[in-house]
Amino acid sequence: MRAVALDLAPLVAEKQFDFELQVDEPPAPGQAAVPVRAHEWALRELTRNLLHNAIKHSPHGAALSVAMHTDGRHAALVVADAGPGLPSGLSERLFQPFASGDAHSGSGLGLAICREIVLSLGGQIALAPCEPGPGVVATVRLPLTDNPGA
Repeated sequence: MRAVALDLAPLVAEKQFDFELQVDEPPAPGQAAVPVRAHEWALRELTRNLLHNAIKHSPHGAALSVAMHTDGRHAALVVADAGPGLPSGLSERLFQPFASGDAHSGSGLGLAICREIVLSLGGQIALAPCEPGPGVVATVRLPLTDNPGA
C-alpha cells in the first residue's frame, strides 16, 4: 500500500490533496502488518486501481485517505475520497466490466478488475457514500492467513 501511494504521489501532489495514510502497526517484530495470502502484484493492482479512482474523482485540495487495518480475522483496505459521490444504485453496476459513472472517465475496467482480484482471494469489496459529506468509501476485506509466516 505504501509503495503504491508513493508511485501515485505526483498525482496527489498535483491536486494538493489533504492525504492521509494509516496502517496498523505489525503485531510482532518481523511480521507483516496485514498477513494475507496473495500475490504482491494482485495487491498492488487492487490498491492502485482504488486509489487512482479516488484521485481522479476528487476535487483539487480535497481530503483523501487510505487505511489498512485488521480485526484478527480479516484485513481491511479502506480508500475514502471527497468526490461527488455515487448516485443511488450505481455502486454495484460500477463493478461490471466497461461500466463507468462518467463516459469520459476511463475504460470502466478498474473496479471490475478490483472485484475479480478480491473474489479470487476470498474477500469482499463494496462502495458506499461517505458519511457525512460528499465522497465515496471503497472497502476491501480479505481473510488473514492462518499462518502469518506464510
